[in-house]
Amino acid sequence: MKFTTFVSGTAILAALLLLPLTASPRAAHKFYTSFAQVEYNDERRVVEVALRVFGDDMENILTRRHGKSVRIGKTEAAEKLIFAYITDTFQLRNRAGDAKKLAWVGMETKGHVAWLYFEAPMPEGLDGATLRNRILLDFSDEQVNIVHLQHGGRKADLVFKTGDSDFKKWE
Repeated sequence: MKFTTFVSGTAILAALLLLPLTASPRAAHKFYTSFAQVEYNDERRVVEVALRVFGDDMENILTRRHGKSVRIGKTEAAEKLIFAYITDTFQLRNRAGDAKKLAWVGMETKGHVAWLYFEAPMPEGLDGATLRNRILLDFSDEQVNIVHLQHGGRKADLVFKTGDSDFKKWE
């Protein structure tokens, strides 16, 4: 599967806006933001998601949840733990309200940023679908999750913050 289209122009803009102000990969950052690019693949009839998070935030929440240190790229089960967390905090439902099962595709890390890739079969398309993105909202009250959706020539941006209603609809 090719995800380069996910991380093209939109990702460059997001990276410029969301990179921490310090150069050290382990330094604390001032922004608590995730960015997800969601596209519908008409040929495969699946929703493809590329999710960008700060690796240290993901490590901290996984460590907190599991009671032992989790390090991306060093902990043997890190990808399994990340995907379990994603399935708890990122949900997609079709127009009828049926939850879609996510499938792990993989991840890339670059310095302090992790790109997490997953997908969900959705033959009915995105029209009328709802989405919930609670990624890292349990880590920081300042967390903001931005989701950029594309389907059928239409685009939309959804923003999820602490205190927002759970699911938002793709119109």
